Amino acid sequence: MIRAVYLKNGDSSSATDVAKIKDIIESKPNLIWIDIIIENNDFSSEELSLLTDVFKFHELSIEDCLIPQYHPKIEEFENYAFVALHGIKTRVKDFSDFEETIYELDIFIGKTYIVTVHTSEVLHIESLYQKAKLKPLVELKNLENLLYSIFQKIVASYEFNIQKISETVDMIEDKVLENPSQELISNILDLKKELLNLRKIGEAQRNVYGFFTREINPFISKKSIAYFREILFQFERLSQTIASYNQIISSILEVYVSSVTLKLNEVIKFLTVIATIFLPALLITSYYGMNVVPFPEHKLFGDDLVWYFAFSLILVSTLLIYIYLKRKKWL
Repeated sequence: MIRAVYLKNGDSSSATDVAKIKDIIESKPNLIWIDIIIENNDFSSEELSLLTDVFKFHELSIEDCLIPQYHPKIEEFENYAFVALHGIKTRVKDFSDFEETIYELDIFIGKTYIVTVHTSEVLHIESLYQKAKLKPLVELKNLENLLYSIFQKIVASYEFNIQKISETVDMIEDKVLENPSQELISNILDLKKELLNLRKIGEAQRNVYGFFTREINPFISKKSIAYFREILFQFERLSQTIASYNQIISSILEVYVSSVTLKLNEVIKFLTVIATIFLPALLITSYYGMNVVPFPEHKLFGDDLVWYFAFSLILVSTLLIYIYLKRKKWL
């Protein structure tokens, strides 16, 4: 699916037909934004003709749009720059499905056009496109403004999820010592996996944003470089936050393991104390349970009193063990 919105001499319009878009390009508008959603993992013949014959994009750039780029990249050609970035579609509710929410946005940047390519509908791009149709004089007033808005939407998608991560980390910190359950360790590992993915797709994007902060840039005027420095600063701050949370979650994982070990030690200590207290009773009953008669105690106390002697011996020995453990503060 292809669509375009453009601005020419203060007038704006939109189009969804490739032939009409070609005519618009030939009329040399002030700025045109073409958005392509790839269907069935390939360009249509008309879309491919637009990219190769009209814009004359390099075949490797077009191929990169069809093959997932797991690392952000920027390539500068003679008449355009190709950028591959990653954003997050929606605010993540379940971290186990985080990888499915990551989208790739490929951008062709020329002096009077921007072509965005993605494989599925992206809410951030959709909202920006609708704003461009409603307020073209604001969103399409120049190339720097439109490109800045696209970058800002991508950075904002990270900020939403950083907030969710912060809330989840606070929840885990509260529960890790109180109730280190199996569900909690699953949440910790999912969160750690998400942070790893964020770090993998995020750190390399600084090079992309850094490209647009250079003093000599064919697409960005000097007075607009400050806006892209702000984008770079925001993303560096997000990268530092992601790295900090990655360290925090690693520490929480260590605390979880220590907490589980501590609880296990408490259980073992309790069982050991119980076994120690009743050990004399076990030995005495084993002794008197032997099928040997008569015991010397029978001659000493008689058959009627030997039971009371054995019971008293059990009671006194158990009580002495209990007092000893209590004084050692093992109870």
